Amino acid sequence: MKPENTTPLTQYELIDGLELAARWKVTASWVRKQCAASENCLPHLKLGRYVRFLWGSPDLCRWMESRYQK
Repeated sequence: MKPENTTPLTQYELIDGLELAARWKVTASWVRKQCAASENCLPHLKLGRYVRFLWGSPDLCRWMESRYQK
């Protein structure tokens, strides 16, 4: 059962690591390393052997904002 006041995951664009790397202008290996990090890893979905990201999702935005330095 889905909790009230939650956004369906299908609302966000599903992209792969290469696309995320291109949009963030980093290497694909950097994206893979962030997914494997033991602390505060990059939010991702594992679909069998495939790793995907929810572009525009609150979790991905929060992860990025947590690295913003003023």
